[in-house]
Amino acid sequence: MFEELQALLNLPGMDVAIRLAPIVWAVIWVMLTVLLWRGGFTDLIEKLTRPRWAGPARVEAVMMMPIRALMLTGVAAVTGIITTLGIGFNAAIILGVMQALRAGG
Repeated sequence: MFEELQALLNLPGMDVAIRLAPIVWAVIWVMLTVLLWRGGFTDLIEKLTRPRWAGPARVEAVMMMPIRALMLTGVAAVTGIITTLGIGFNAAIILGVMQALRAGG
């Protein structure tokens, strides 16, 4: 199993993919964080703005906001890592196929 992974990492062009991986991860992370934050606080905002919620519910909503923000940011970071790894391995496979085609088979 580790031999196959080493063969993928030794493909030409993988050094570029490894150098670009943090940039790709950062773009994915920011995009997912924005998307998750956009709809991730609607229930807490509703507790703050609707008059039917009492004081303790509003205090709970305010205290949950930073925790919710950290949880959504963490989920976006983990998802970004997994997506970047998947893109990297797919790129390695495509580079390997292209190299095999150029070599004649």
